[in-house]
Amino acid sequence: MSKERIEKLKNMKPADLEKERGVLVAHVLALRVDIANHKTKGIHKIKQMKRDIARINTIATMRKEIND
Repeated sequence: MSKERIEKLKNMKPADLEKERGVLVAHVLALRVDIANHKTKGIHKIKQMKRDIARINTIATMRKEIND
């Protein structure tokens, strides 16, 4: 993930972060189904998306700790 993308995530509102996380989770599920059906060989994409989800979770947790 590029530094610009990370900064964009950091500047997003909490609702937008949740929406982005939901989209990524849906994409991971779709990729898993495609891989199981031998429609794609994009196994590396799952790893990248899971890292993006982890980054979003980290940003959300950091914001919670700051606000509490």
